[in-house]
Amino acid sequence: MTSIDGLGAGSAFAAAQYGLQNASDGISQAASNIAQRTAEDAVAPAQPIATNTDTTNTSSNSTSTSTRLTDDLIALNVNERNAQASAKVLGVADEMLGTIIDVLA
Repeated sequence: MTSIDGLGAGSAFAAAQYGLQNASDGISQAASNIAQRTAEDAVAPAQPIATNTDTTNTSSNSTSTSTRLTDDLIALNVNERNAQASAKVLGVADEMLGTIIDVLA
């Protein structure tokens, strides 16, 4: 993991860039997982209703798949929020640098 050291506009830009990159990676991974699970569900043959012992096992598998899909959707939403927050940090750092330049000029 990369460390963000120091204070000021430079570190704010670095932190925003680091946050945007991590959010982008997380969004890509979550979207890939969602697409893969959706494709697997579309290709998977319909399972016939079986005896009580098999139904319990099938129910467990569908719950597991549903839980993984839910986790991926949550990860997608969390990474979207992280990207929005990092973009806001970048905007504030840009404004701060503009103010510093105006004061010094």
